[in-house]
Amino acid sequence: MKELQRLTIALVAMILGWAVAAQAQAVHGTGTTNTIPVWTSSSTIGNSLMTQSGGNVNVSANLTLTGSINNSLTLQGNLSDSNGDESANVIGGFGGNSTFLGNRVASGVVGATIAGGGGGLLSFAYPNVVSGTWGTVGGGANNQAGGGNSSTVAGGFQNLASGTAATVGGGNQNTASGLDATVGGDGATVGGGGNNTASGLSATVAGGAQNTASLEGATVCGGENNQATGKFATVAGGQSSFAKGQYSFAAGYIVTATSDGSFVWGDSTGVTFDTGPNQFVARASGGFTFYTAPGSGTQTGATLAMGSGSWSSLSDRDAKANISAVDSQGLLARLAALPIATWNYKAQPDSVRHVGPMAQDFHAAFGLGEDDKHISTVDAEGVALAAIQALYQTVTELKQDLGDKERQIAELRARLAHLEQKQ
Repeated sequence: MKELQRLTIALVAMILGWAVAAQAQAVHGTGTTNTIPVWTSSSTIGNSLMTQSGGNVNVSANLTLTGSINNSLTLQGNLSDSNGDESANVIGGFGGNSTFLGNRVASGVVGATIAGGGGGLLSFAYPNVVSGTWGTVGGGANNQAGGGNSSTVAGGFQNLASGTAATVGGGNQNTASGLDATVGGDGATVGGGGNNTASGLSATVAGGAQNTASLEGATVCGGENNQATGKFATVAGGQSSFAKGQYSFAAGYIVTATSDGSFVWGDSTGVTFDTGPNQFVARASGGFTFYTAPGSGTQTGATLAMGSGSWSSLSDRDAKANISAVDSQGLLARLAALPIATWNYKAQPDSVRHVGPMAQDFHAAFGLGEDDKHISTVDAEGVALAAIQALYQTVTELKQDLGDKERQIAELRARLAHLEQKQ
């Protein structure tokens, strides 16, 4: 269906191009061939004075031009709008014929420009129309700039810029209907693509197909069948993704950011969504990796492997320097003196309890980590492993001592039994 639509549009564009080219070659008028007309004396047209000076023609005061050239360029001068402001309209491109209406500017509209384009094909007319003051259609066919002032359609086919200061850059069947929107609205913008709508104040659809930005400041960067329906929400791209919450962000395949302030990113494997406001949700079924050092030769960072529920920190020997042995017994003594408490984070409810040392105490005891406000998991695990080794060493020594004592006791019992037998 889409390929058929694209083929039809291409055919329309090709035939319209032939029609314009053929029309541009038809020049009618009278005069002497290869001769430039020369003013033999000054002439007055309305309140304008036209004079000849050498090879130059000079115009003084105002010159009002109203008329058409070969039905392909029409000048509408000396017009006034409802506010009494005077202006003119310029209509280029298809001038129409007995079968089809040509490009046109609606009644009462001033300051309008249609640079070209438009035409008819088979039994269908595809004129360009400006229906809003100061509106512009650059070319293409069946485009309309109107509904609001200062709207623009640069080209393409069957596009509509209906909001004040709205813009459609091109493409097919796009709509900018919001204030300052691009493609679809006051100030709205649609950069191109097909069947896109930007209907919110200052909304933007940059391209793609069947995308919608429907509230103030909403943005869809591209892709297909995406919707930014929350204020200042963004869909970066992908397919069938929705940014519904205010300030929300969605990107990927079948992604939904429902809540305000949520960031949701999804891969190509399935549905991804948030469950509450201000969340960061991401699906990467092949795993996550975060690098924290510059340069392509360094791999310092952390990895959440495919299907895993825990992070793996880089611990490669080749990535380490200044390696020193640990006094595990001394570390165990410091660990034994380290205050351990249960507590809750101030940002969490009192009922959410945790257990562990304070970062300041941990840093003072072991001197590990980047600062005294955080405890790195690799350091906490390293301290625990070293302490376990110290405990194993201590237990092993105790077992050896205990074995020696048990042998001594056994020998003493044997001697005692021998003495008792002699008596």
